[in-house]
Amino acid sequence: MKKSFIILLTFANFQVQSQVKDADNLYLLDLLQSQRYVEASDYLKKIFQEPIRDNKVLSRFGYSLKMAGRLSEAETYYRRILEKDSTEVSALFSLAGINQAKGNFKMAGDYYKLILEIDSNNFSVYRQLSDMIESSEGLIFATPYLAKANYLNPKDGDVAYSYSKVLKAAKQYQLAEAVLDTAIAADTTNLYLLRGKSELAYARDNWPAVVEIINRLISLGDENALSLKMLGEAYYSIKKYDLAIEILKKLEETSQQTESSLYFLAMSYKALENYPRAIEYFNKTLKESISPNTAAYYALIGDSNQKRNQMKSALASYQKSLFFDNKPITLYSMATIYDQKLNDKPSALRFYRRYLESNPPKGQESYLEYSKFRVGQLEK
Repeated sequence: MKKSFIILLTFANFQVQSQVKDADNLYLLDLLQSQRYVEASDYLKKIFQEPIRDNKVLSRFGYSLKMAGRLSEAETYYRRILEKDSTEVSALFSLAGINQAKGNFKMAGDYYKLILEIDSNNFSVYRQLSDMIESSEGLIFATPYLAKANYLNPKDGDVAYSYSKVLKAAKQYQLAEAVLDTAIAADTTNLYLLRGKSELAYARDNWPAVVEIINRLISLGDENALSLKMLGEAYYSIKKYDLAIEILKKLEETSQQTESSLYFLAMSYKALENYPRAIEYFNKTLKESISPNTAAYYALIGDSNQKRNQMKSALASYQKSLFFDNKPITLYSMATIYDQKLNDKPSALRFYRRYLESNPPKGQESYLEYSKFRVGQLEK
């Protein structure tokens, strides 16, 4: 509806030029309504001949070119408007948006600030500035603009959500809650605001509130891994262990478990004195907490020490690698160090045997044959 209104307004502004015929107006309207902006901008150039002095016509050129993605061309028309009237807010807005789309955030910010010199309470500018700075620099740097935007329009959900996150990070919990409550009162089913309220309750260890709000979100069709993790922890914290297990198991069933969710599963089983399941999930927690690449990293350290002829350091790193993953090639590397570098035949024999028992993968046939040969030699 908003886009249709803009198009109709654009169309109405074309009629200020007497040289535009009714047929041209209808054709341009059709192009704009069907979002054929490239054709519309090209057609405009056929209708209006330079020099164009009417700001409304220049603005329509800029709009059509901007919507067509021809940003640099659009920029020239908006600048021509500013050359005639440096306080034309709509042109400043358009230039700010164009520069923001091109990644020139400093220039975009300069245009937005020019608007504020004209209208210091322009909510749209503060909102745009906060959005741009949040995406380009980080949420914390957008704080002054979020605060002003929220002051000007406390019912705007997007601004309230972002501002509450800043306040929560600064541990200004009461103010964050007030910001969210005001916006929620204006839009009781805004999922972003309800998520923000649940995250705030979680940060404050307000477990009953976490349970209430997240169950409300779920009833509205919003169920995600983060919410379930918080809900499970909340149930554990209020000693509803069976419900905690029911919720947190959903994450495991969908492969969305985390170290934290597995930990609270283990703790819930422990609280219910189901110790075998508790031990099972504590082991899963340990496994989840360790990077799957840890064994590879230790093996690479071992290989680097081996190439530096630091054999004892290499063996220590390989041993740590085996603790995380019993890879055949690591066993083979240790066997060859004991065999060829340290002349420790008993240890070499033990690791060659372990290598042979580890079912080496394809591609290690030469290592396999050599290990069999050395076992035969060392057993004599």
